[in-house]
Amino acid sequence: MGRPAPKWMASKGFRYGFLAFFLTMFGNMLFQTWLVANGARSLREMIKLFWTIRVPWGWTYTAGMVPDWIAQFSFGFYSIMLTSTLIGLIAMVLYKPRTWCSFCPMGTMTQGICKLKAKE
Repeated sequence: MGRPAPKWMASKGFRYGFLAFFLTMFGNMLFQTWLVANGARSLREMIKLFWTIRVPWGWTYTAGMVPDWIAQFSFGFYSIMLTSTLIGLIAMVLYKPRTWCSFCPMGTMTQGICKLKAKE
């Protein structure tokens, strides 16, 4: 704890790879929401970590409170947020407290936008 993070965590390849992973998760979440909204797939009442680990929270949804597509979006978005929080906490425990900031997808996107704006 309190150790500096490995150099590869702040490398361009890792940061953009991690960004691609989260954008893929977000795209999948939107696609699943679209499928539910169009009746092609039924609502999956579950929250997952890392796309695979089902979190056993049966109390997360009460049927009929909101349309199924909104519930599907919520499950997907919460899954992404829970995954990123867990990764951030693990990085904080293993390394310095703000290690997550060195490879956070939002920071990577913001840095890319700033670089594009600076070229104008």
